Amino acid sequence: MKINLDSPVIAFLATVADFMILNILFIVCCAPVITIGPAVSALYTITMREARHEGGYIFKPFLKAFKNNFRQSFLLSILYVLIGTVLGFGLKFWWERVEISTVDRVMLIITGVFALAYLLSLLYVFALNARFYNTFLKTAKNALILSVFNLKETILLSLISVIVIVLMVFTKEVWIFMMIGGFSVCAYIKSFLLIRVFRQYETAEGGNRDRKNGN
Repeated sequence: MKINLDSPVIAFLATVADFMILNILFIVCCAPVITIGPAVSALYTITMREARHEGGYIFKPFLKAFKNNFRQSFLLSILYVLIGTVLGFGLKFWWERVEISTVDRVMLIITGVFALAYLLSLLYVFALNARFYNTFLKTAKNALILSVFNLKETILLSLISVIVIVLMVFTKEVWIFMMIGGFSVCAYIKSFLLIRVFRQYETAEGGNRDRKNGN
């Protein structure tokens, strides 16, 4: 019996295998914890390439992207951990004082707004770093700007993240899916939205647009 390597079934199985390999690479690179940022950037490098239907290998391009983006993504990770820690303590502090005075309530609201902006920028920052060259501070600033001026995509990205987190918290079976291929699949779905956002700025930049890691 001959196997048609160009059949839709074989193509589908090959795609499934690619996403499983990508998922394993991502989890392994996240294992040291401090490398989560570079791993996320490398993951988006591959999933955005796949969403653009450019195809190609998985293993070497992922490791190349992980290496090339490591310093920048690591600095972004440190920056976001520090900001997140400060905002977390701020929210806790003002929440405990909310009954004391109007000023404390106002400060809680202000801190909450900053925390929301922080979370929204987090939806974009590592994908943005995977796509464009920039300083890590400017990348963080651009991530915040993109999240505000692309509210439709930001809301959809937020919904995807919230749904996945809720399912992971309340459904054990979802963890099995995430370990097998869930992280890469979620990043792939988000990549279509991210590409839509990035494309308008790539067009605006014309010939000066950046295509990191050969993308």
